[in-house]
Amino acid sequence: MSAGEDRAAQAAEARLVAAATISNLGSMLTRIALPFVAVDVLGASAREMSALNAARVLPALALGLAVAGFVDRRRKRGLLIASDLGHAALLAAVPAAHVLGVLSMPVLWLLALVSGLLSLVFEVARHAYVAALVARERLVLVNSRITAGNAAAEAFAFAAGGWLVQWLTAPLALLADAVSYLASAACLGGIRAREPEPAGARGPASPWLAGAERRGVLPGLRAIRASPELLALAWVGAAGVLANEVLGVVYMLFVRRELGFSPGTLGMLFAVGSLASLGASVLAVRVGYALGPRAAMGVSLGAAGLAVAALALAPGATSLGAALIALQQLGDAGFVVFEIHALSRRQAAAPAELQGRIHGTFSFLSSWAMLAGALLGGLLGDALGPRATIALAGGAFVALALAWWAFAPKGDAPRAAP
Repeated sequence: MSAGEDRAAQAAEARLVAAATISNLGSMLTRIALPFVAVDVLGASAREMSALNAARVLPALALGLAVAGFVDRRRKRGLLIASDLGHAALLAAVPAAHVLGVLSMPVLWLLALVSGLLSLVFEVARHAYVAALVARERLVLVNSRITAGNAAAEAFAFAAGGWLVQWLTAPLALLADAVSYLASAACLGGIRAREPEPAGARGPASPWLAGAERRGVLPGLRAIRASPELLALAWVGAAGVLANEVLGVVYMLFVRRELGFSPGTLGMLFAVGSLASLGASVLAVRVGYALGPRAAMGVSLGAAGLAVAALALAPGATSLGAALIALQQLGDAGFVVFEIHALSRRQAAAPAELQGRIHGTFSFLSSWAMLAGALLGGLLGDALGPRATIALAGGAFVALALAWWAFAPKGDAPRAAP
């Protein structure tokens, strides 16, 4: 690669990272502002709020595999831009509906449903676009930069989202979210690197792909089943999502109700997690280079699991309790290192013509694992209590780390120099 080509590739990577960061900022701000619209403006009930949350994840549950096939047959950059523009239009429609007096919970449910679909398209297309645009040896580096941007966006959204709602009112705060999506689309529009032609546009690449247009939901599952690398990543990914959802169900019940920490103190402790995620995304490349990606994934996941398990020892709203919550939040760094290397290995292992379908299949499996984890977390929380459920979730993460260490494929590519 010439010096000019290398500079152009790095410029494209920088724009891609910026677009992903800004788009994630819009998503986080929307997740903060939209519930305020439902609660403060429309007086939503608990059942209506539950339906709002369900509407956001329903597209991934129902259409995840079909969307993946759709993405694989089209240029990813155009889909990313269209998703951002669609999000901007959706969010701008909320204050307009409010001014016109037609805003209602069914309108918000429809918005959340369409927003979930656009987010699904964006995430599947982004993973595939990164794999098409970025050299294999730079995947970990670029994914770590995207994760760092996402962590920074999350921290900023938590800090600024509530104030935006307070200053502008919840419906008008969504206009700021709309502007962020327009900025993301502008970043993507400035990428000049040529994207490879979609495999679907040329027809099936092999007899194995014959009929992919008819059976677009199946090739991703088949490719994962046929690849030891992808199969291992799918199992540990789905199991990790399930354990994390079990933890999430009882987490606030434990730290707020059982331990008795105030919201202000918890907000400060949660900020530790955002900072830990940011630091881990910066150091993920060096950790992988020092240990090898496979070992780095096992060590980081195990350390995160131990931090979760330690939280179950918190005695109450004391200095020790606060320290154990902070330790658990610091453990988020382990999850970030694991996820960066897992995504990079998935992108490197997936065939180019199936990138979208494989990433979409992972998203589909994760969505169902989230649903199963939410149900299991509720059952365990009621039967055993939050403390024991948190201990079980921590043990599950440690067990997953040991299983990965023992059974995962031995290959360590991609491995990037720091």
